[in-house]
Amino acid sequence: MDFLTNLLIFLFILLALVVLTIRLRKKLLNLWTDVSAKEVLFHKLLLDTTIMFYENKELLQNEDNMVLIKKLSKYRKKRLRFLLLKERQDLFSYLNTIYDDIEDQEDENLKLIIRKFEELQKARRLYNTKVLVYNQTINVFPTRFLAIKMNLQIKEYFG
Repeated sequence: MDFLTNLLIFLFILLALVVLTIRLRKKLLNLWTDVSAKEVLFHKLLLDTTIMFYENKELLQNEDNMVLIKKLSKYRKKRLRFLLLKERQDLFSYLNTIYDDIEDQEDENLKLIIRKFEELQKARRLYNTKVLVYNQTINVFPTRFLAIKMNLQIKEYFG
């Protein structure tokens, strides 16, 4: 009877570990999917905003930001997701500087541009939040081993 009890306890513990591993794997995959979707959305919005700013350069250009608008032209046709993080951050910085110049203006033509940049800001904050949760989750002790087995890598925090 003692052997049977020990066997049942062992099988129960083994079953619990298998169930926990399956649930943890599903959680990691959901986090990875969510972060990847936010990353794609953010980079698409970054490209769309860059194109919109460049196409409306006549409205946005002043003596302070002429150089920045010229720099935007080289990013219009690139796949931003594959650029170095520093380049993407520089691009965002250019857009942010131009946005700061036009933010308080009451021109109706600028409303759409302002709204597009604010949408980009929201997507950036959401992406960074998801990346922070994802990176913390895959770096914690029990999930780290499973993340390594699943080949999940740390995502870049955009900043």
